[in-house]
Amino acid sequence: MSTINIILILVVVAIIIFIIVTTITGKKASKKERSKRKKEVREAIKQYIADNENQKNVRVDFEKVYARKGAEYKYRDVFDVVVDLIEPKTNEIKETRAYEVEGITQKIDKKNYNTVWKVNGSLDLDETKRRIAIAEKEIKLSKKEKEIIKREEKAKERKAREDRKKELAEAKKSSKENKKASKNDASLERPNKVVGEKFVPSRRKND
Repeated sequence: MSTINIILILVVVAIIIFIIVTTITGKKASKKERSKRKKEVREAIKQYIADNENQKNVRVDFEKVYARKGAEYKYRDVFDVVVDLIEPKTNEIKETRAYEVEGITQKIDKKNYNTVWKVNGSLDLDETKRRIAIAEKEIKLSKKEKEIIKREEKAKERKAREDRKKELAEAKKSSKENKKASKNDASLERPNKVVGEKFVPSRRKND
């Protein structure tokens, strides 16, 4: 076997090892991120229950998590979260509830982002489960029901586009006003140039 063939084999082996290691590392990082996200959402729900119902000693287990889709959620991370509230002492399910949870992502620096999770409110459990089942095609709808949902989705898309346009217009207007205010402030702070008689040196003539 020639030296070139040996080098080629070594390169191929190195590439395969790199791909395997990268895949394993990526899976571990993804699993770690999911675990972190679940913990943060769980804590957000527990805090919401504590603030609104004064219940502090409760365990929250996930039953179903569904990411909402559609034009109105293009720029928002909103989830339907179905959870079981567990009694810590007996490990019995006290109640099953549904919440709307939203993740708000903030930029820390050029490469890093941080997502803060907040509970927008509680949802009707049966309606939420039905909505998730329809979205995941677990429930078959009649032709009429499909048409109604389609019309509702189109109406929501139009509203989402209009809201987005309004937000962009307001942001643009606010940016212009801020720039104008900054220029005005700068002109006020700039000292005025004092205009006086020009000093012209003259040579004294000897008598």
